[in-house]
Amino acid sequence: MLPRMRLGIDFGTTRTVVAAVQDGRHPVVAFDEGGEFREHIPGIAALRRGELLVGWAAARALADGTAEHAIRSVKRVIGQLPSDAPVPGLPGLTALELLTAFLADLKVQLLEHSNLEIDPDEPLEVMVAVPANSSSRQRWLTLEAFRRAGFEPIGLLNEPTAAAVDFAQRHLELGKKSPKRYVVVYDLGGGTFDTSAVSLEGRRFDLIATEGLAQLGGDDFDALILDAAGVVPTASTLERAREAKESLRPTSRKLLLDLGIEGEDPISIDVAALYERAQPLIDRTLAQTDLLFERLRERGIDPDDARELGGLYLVGGGAAFPAVARALRSRFGKKLQLAPQPFAATAVGLAIAADPEANVIVKESITRHFGVWREGDGGADKRFDPLMGKNTDAPAVVRRRYRPTHTIGHLRFLECGALDAAGQPIQDLVPWTDVYFPYDPALADRSELADLPATRRPDLMTNEIAETYTYAADGTISVRIENVSGGYARTFALGALR
Repeated sequence: MLPRMRLGIDFGTTRTVVAAVQDGRHPVVAFDEGGEFREHIPGIAALRRGELLVGWAAARALADGTAEHAIRSVKRVIGQLPSDAPVPGLPGLTALELLTAFLADLKVQLLEHSNLEIDPDEPLEVMVAVPANSSSRQRWLTLEAFRRAGFEPIGLLNEPTAAAVDFAQRHLELGKKSPKRYVVVYDLGGGTFDTSAVSLEGRRFDLIATEGLAQLGGDDFDALILDAAGVVPTASTLERAREAKESLRPTSRKLLLDLGIEGEDPISIDVAALYERAQPLIDRTLAQTDLLFERLRERGIDPDDARELGGLYLVGGGAAFPAVARALRSRFGKKLQLAPQPFAATAVGLAIAADPEANVIVKESITRHFGVWREGDGGADKRFDPLMGKNTDAPAVVRRRYRPTHTIGHLRFLECGALDAAGQPIQDLVPWTDVYFPYDPALADRSELADLPATRRPDLMTNEIAETYTYAADGTISVRIENVSGGYARTFALGALR
């Protein structure tokens, strides 16, 4: 029987990083790129003479100008798309096809160009991560692409939870008498911002609460740099801006933006002015972090008791921008802990979670609100029924029972990042595919219902309808709708949106 390699893979916006499980250690994997070892694969895709290039090959084509079409931040681009939607900037490719191609190339790099010794037929079991505020659509897309690329996913964690596992492994010896109850992870990646509180109890890690912004990350700081320099943002210039950003040090007074144009000097940008431009973005992340601490009160934790906070762990690409660390240090003082490998913390945590000998137990929570629009009183107005609330324990089962007044039920599902005071969905709304169910037993055998009118029929109230929603461990949701009185039912997989 072949050995089975276990890996933690952090598919990132700017960098994809892999950590391995090796005899109780969890080293970051290095890739041979032109004789130089790199500990990541860049999140770039390009078309050159009709050929799709990804990773380092795409980065080279972008740098030498041979790419006819290119996008950086593959993860951020496809994270906003249904799996079968075309990818802007890469004609002829869908989101699922692009991600599958990127991950298939990653597998080739692991087998042929990494410092791991892997048999070509050896199964690659992987623990995978997604941003905490990812939609179910993005979670399904990620897992499906890994499977199609030849990996065997064994689990899916939220990125901040994986980083918390890395934090505990490095920093804490937690006994039963330790006052430290939780760690807060501040994860500012290339495309998203997540902040999560994760409980610390021995080798058990429970996601307590999470907040975040689905469209704020290091890419936005790169765009600020180009704006300050008066440069048009393209895939190439944004990469140059990222390189300049990551060269900054806390003592830097000038940022030099080298566009690689022969005969032109680098553009000099005053760092203090740049930080002033960036402050509104940083303030938005701090507002989410403050909201997270308020959520802790709802879970019985006193955020004002500094002894209970193990630390605020800074991970992701945001660690490379000194203004971020400065703002956090001003707010949290000695509680701020910078990850030794900010870009690799999530991958290492994933590898630890994948290691059977590490004896890590992880329990996630639902990270977004999920509900359905229903008929209001008298059928006149729609009302939102929040079926599953953010920060509740997962997996979960929710049931609804009611008596119908129409021949056909048209269920309009929605996922969102927050609810307002009236319980209405706000922030990062993601509509799902509509579901149609025959309330009228005379339509029980009809498969196509979307084109039929939903006629009001008060006599149908003699029927009882039961809905059972199941939130699975991978973040997908299914619903079984049953006409209890009529004796028929249908099941819909809501999480696998296409």
